[in-house]
Amino acid sequence: MAIKDDCETVGDAALIHAYAKGDEKAFEVLYYRYRKPLYGYLNNIAGNNSAEADEVFAETWLRVIEKLPKYQDSGKFSAWLFRIARNIFIDRIRHQKPDRFVTIDGEDSMELAGETEFSPDRQLGTSDISKAINAALAQLQPEQREVFLLREEAQLSFKEIADVQNCSLGTVLSRMRYALKKLRSFLTKVDSGGLLK
Repeated sequence: MAIKDDCETVGDAALIHAYAKGDEKAFEVLYYRYRKPLYGYLNNIAGNNSAEADEVFAETWLRVIEKLPKYQDSGKFSAWLFRIARNIFIDRIRHQKPDRFVTIDGEDSMELAGETEFSPDRQLGTSDISKAINAALAQLQPEQREVFLLREEAQLSFKEIADVQNCSLGTVLSRMRYALKKLRSFLTKVDSGGLLK
């Protein structure tokens, strides 16, 4: 059965199945469903280098087209998609600058209760908030920034992020905890007038 034009409610598994049977529209729906969060994630981990993000974005979708016929729906499609993008990005970085990524050792399975949201006490303008958040994200370790982006932009669960980063759930929770702590500290300085004069 072909996917109809109004397919907002069609699940990823049904779209993948339809695409495997030759329905090109099904792939188009998947592409448009994930293109913005994927590009946002890539642009952020590439340090707002749009040329690099464009390259990885295009390569990711080419890899998805190549591998989708053999895709096994053992988890969430978005986690699989972001894992492909991450691996492509890391491979490109390794060929350019082998020591760019720093490994964070140790596992910390502390609970994140109450730590998944932060909001400044004072209202800043939307562009000021965007600039402040981008500046704060740039201060994070690469793995911490990636966890935050996968959680906030890609809406992946912590377990899915652990699969993407190929590490334990405890490590992901620890990275998120440290990311939130650093972001809060940085944004508190911004909100008090220290950085956005």
